[in-house]
Amino acid sequence: MMDSFVSAYDGKVGPLMDKIDQVRALLSANNDGVNFPNVVVVGDQSSGKSTLLESLSLVELPKGSGIVTRCPLVLRLRKSIQRKVYRLHDDNKKQFLDETKLNILKYIEEETKILAGNNKNVVENLIELLVEDPNLRDLTVVDLPGIARNPIGDQPKNIHEQTTKLIRNFIKKEGTVILCVFPANVDIATVESFTLAREYDPTGIRTIGVITKSDLAPNQDSLVQQLLMNQPNVFQLTLGFIAVRNRSTDEKISLTDAHTREKEFFSNHPASSLVGWHCLGINALINRLADLYSDRVSEIFPKMRIEVHMKLKDIREQLSKFPPDLDTPSARLAKYHELAEFYVENILKVRFSASVDGQTTSMSNTLHIKFGKYINVIHRHTEELFTDTYHKKVSTAISACIGEQLPNFLPHPVLKRLICEKLDQLWTTTKVLINDCFRTVLNLLKYNSNNQYKDDILLMKLMPAFRDIVKLYLNEKNQIIHNQLHEMIRLEKHDPYTIDSFYNNKIDGFRIYSAELNSKDNDEERKALSLKRKYDDVDDELMFNSILNVDQAVQEMIYSVYSYWKLLTKRFMDYTALTLRAACDFDVCPGVQERLRHLPIEQCDFVDSYLAEDVFTKTKRKQLQQTKERLEKVDAILGGHNTTNFANHTFIDSISMEDDSFMTLDKLAQSITPPPPPRPPITTTSDTITTMSSVPLVPKPVVSNGLQTTSIRK
Repeated sequence: MMDSFVSAYDGKVGPLMDKIDQVRALLSANNDGVNFPNVVVVGDQSSGKSTLLESLSLVELPKGSGIVTRCPLVLRLRKSIQRKVYRLHDDNKKQFLDETKLNILKYIEEETKILAGNNKNVVENLIELLVEDPNLRDLTVVDLPGIARNPIGDQPKNIHEQTTKLIRNFIKKEGTVILCVFPANVDIATVESFTLAREYDPTGIRTIGVITKSDLAPNQDSLVQQLLMNQPNVFQLTLGFIAVRNRSTDEKISLTDAHTREKEFFSNHPASSLVGWHCLGINALINRLADLYSDRVSEIFPKMRIEVHMKLKDIREQLSKFPPDLDTPSARLAKYHELAEFYVENILKVRFSASVDGQTTSMSNTLHIKFGKYINVIHRHTEELFTDTYHKKVSTAISACIGEQLPNFLPHPVLKRLICEKLDQLWTTTKVLINDCFRTVLNLLKYNSNNQYKDDILLMKLMPAFRDIVKLYLNEKNQIIHNQLHEMIRLEKHDPYTIDSFYNNKIDGFRIYSAELNSKDNDEERKALSLKRKYDDVDDELMFNSILNVDQAVQEMIYSVYSYWKLLTKRFMDYTALTLRAACDFDVCPGVQERLRHLPIEQCDFVDSYLAEDVFTKTKRKQLQQTKERLEKVDAILGGHNTTNFANHTFIDSISMEDDSFMTLDKLAQSITPPPPPRPPITTTSDTITTMSSVPLVPKPVVSNGLQTTSIRK
């Protein structure tokens, strides 16, 4: 009967155990997180665990009082034609232990001292032995340190915590069969190993109770009742209990003799007739373990295959996200250009476009809105010309020049000064617009969501440098636009000048209308003429109506200032809008891209400083690659499927685009006093912002229709 069971067991479990052994040899010391079937022996100190393992493994083990086992002892038992014992090391190498020349018991004691030291503490380091023998069954059993409740002698104060923590680490694994060992002369209610087992096996489907030292039971009837478990006042366990009687530490007999004597002991015990031999003796335990272990192996083997397959998939995904091994300067440079291109095309450019769902606007639209505000502020400066305060200012300026030239000529110095004052207003407003536009672009580009590149380690390393490049480019471009537009203002300040007929037409129109108005004899005729008058825009009407009652010299001066102001703002605002559209929208991505392309030339060590692989990355990749290769073999066996240095570049200290306290167009508009008179709202249309082709970029001196040669007689 026994032989047929063994044959059935070997036929069912043997092939699976062979595969498991092959897999275990390939995996790392921590098994790469894969659960293996084991039999873990737990119990209090001196509960007979090591003696029980001797009977299971046919290997002499250290035993005695106190903590003898101070590190996990793993015994891989395999049925074989010839007896051999090997020490298994972390590198999966086998060391043959010649029992004719080596005392295994002494060997284990010495290895324990090496791993755990001479103190009485416990450690997690394993001692693994592979035992091959014709009389063994295919099992893997683990002997753990006994549970010590109170430190004795030189034991550590936290010895209970050490032992229970180590036990938990082993019994929590799904493939583990738990042997809770306790002597017959101990009250089962005090056995802590059952409490620990129930934490991880509450249904008891993988826990067996083993009663050792049956000959010391104070009450044989109580032992029988525990084995039968048919009374409500005894400890219940799904897989039941088995009683054994192993040799004690004082008995100098062989394991074979101990088995014979155990059989004789139970033959004369009342349990043999009341309980049956399936609960008595080491052979009963081996049969129970073999049956249960067979089920556990068969159950866990497909789960192990799934675990390995999932871990292999995870490792492959990690490796796919890992940066490539850029081991040469040329490989690093090529990767840099690839990442720089990706950054511009897939991160920067999308920031300038409107979102599909309409939640974000395009940069062109954003700038257009700012240009509208810019035009409104300029109109606020235009409305200054319609106020009594400004009229008095003009009158005072003209009075200060009386006698310096003929009375029928417009004082040119006054005209130039008044126009230059308006040009200063125009430049102040334009500077605010420039800073506002560039600050908007910088804020848009410096905060990028990392969702687009969080899986690319190399791009994440380069992102701070790329952002610095963007900031540097925008600062420099900001300064260029400042200089460019300021040069336009400087040219305007030389002398009021134009070759556009707009100015003369505007002056002549006002002069003719003024003469017609003055030719009327009464207010009713003037009012009728005013109602028939058609103005080019609302500003013309406001301007003319505001100066009807002022001195004629003041009127003509305001005509000239207003007409020239309308001309220069018309040509300057259009040019400003075109310039900022190019600088803050169309040129940004190509400009940054060009800067990124030249960076490796300007700073020879830049690419290597960012993309040269560090030791951590290289080591991590190597570990992942090794794990991947191991898991692929296992799967086959199981049948599964620097901050960038920009010191050489000068940043513009006077322009801090990131400072929210700087002037904006909205703040500037609010600060202008006095408040303007009521007027229709001004909208930004194609009529208010014309194309650059309609005006010259820089006025060229032409001797015809020049304002300098034009005089206005009274």
